Amino acid sequence: MKNINKKDLKGLAIIVSVLTVIILFTSLISLLARGYRPNFKKGFTVRSTGLISATSTPQSASVYINDRLITATDDTINLPPDDYHIKIQKDGFLPWEKDIKVIKEVVTQTNVTLFKSSPELKPLSLSGAINPVLNHDKNKIVFSVASASASKNNGLYLIELNNTPMHLNKIVPKQLSSNSFNLDWSKASFEFSPDSKQILAQFANNSTSYLLSLDNPIVPQNLYDITHQIPIIKKEWQEQEATEIETILGKLPKEIRPLISTASAQNIQFSSSETKILYLASSDQQISDNIITPPPSQSTQAQQRKIQKDYYYVYDIKDDTNFQIANKSDIPSISWIPNSNNLVFVQEDKIKSIEYDRTNQITLFAGNFDQSLIAPLTNGQEIVTLTSAYDGAPKNLYSIGIR
Repeated sequence: MKNINKKDLKGLAIIVSVLTVIILFTSLISLLARGYRPNFKKGFTVRSTGLISATSTPQSASVYINDRLITATDDTINLPPDDYHIKIQKDGFLPWEKDIKVIKEVVTQTNVTLFKSSPELKPLSLSGAINPVLNHDKNKIVFSVASASASKNNGLYLIELNNTPMHLNKIVPKQLSSNSFNLDWSKASFEFSPDSKQILAQFANNSTSYLLSLDNPIVPQNLYDITHQIPIIKKEWQEQEATEIETILGKLPKEIRPLISTASAQNIQFSSSETKILYLASSDQQISDNIITPPPSQSTQAQQRKIQKDYYYVYDIKDDTNFQIANKSDIPSISWIPNSNNLVFVQEDKIKSIEYDRTNQITLFAGNFDQSLIAPLTNGQEIVTLTSAYDGAPKNLYSIGIR
């Protein structure tokens, strides 16, 4: 066998050296990504740390750890495993605070939504809003107007709450039908069908009812009384809602489904990401542990797996965590704020928000408003309610800028 010459040995040494450097560099990057950091206090050692990914909307908020200013969002912070008090705040917004357990080699996300400390009110209707009603999906409001300066502008209106940046933040009420000599929409009460394609308008003064289709123009001359058909219509709507509920339940782990009240689709609501479900408990039960294998970054906030009837809970499908929010008697209505981990509800004559893990309860708005009509816009930036600009002013639909 021929001897390997010095040139070949040199080339082989270079290749081995390059591979060694690559392996060492890759290992170093991996260790750093997992939270390991060099420690020079007692010679050279490597210590294991955890990471907090401090993110917020909006960004550039100050991050305090145990009351010390550390950085600004968005940033990643390495910390020794321990319990920490995190505070994130920005001028013009309400502060966010939470106790977080840092675990070695685990990244903990804050995903903070900051809300304005001084909400801004903008009118959506200008001539009053009578008997406003919200649909099941909380993205449409039907109401009537009876005091417009021009009589032709009195009638039935619809607002769609699908506000996005593409709409240039403009929400304009659409007139569905004008009043006529024998038809005054302000005398009617309204109810949406579960699919929001129809509206049932009932006039108590003359016992007349109309079924209005939102897919077609509403012409008074083509309306006819359907009072005798209401039982049939309501039965069809119940079947629609039951189908909707079954669709939602089908997306959940089978262990969770028996816990949920199916009396109304309003009792089951997915977050925008569809990773969390808000539900009303149907009975006292126990959620078994480890329905799924929880991720290393599972929330360390105190959860409740012992379920009590008539309490609202949030189950995190990815984390396998379950958090109790409140009793239905305390907050009759609750819903998600889109594009966030926050819920909105009314309590003590105030519009409040709370995170899905029952932390960071704050007041978004306090004043005279219709507590039965609270509707977040689909962009999560505003909430719509019925209120007045001052005492004695006509009630109109207003958007409240919260973000």
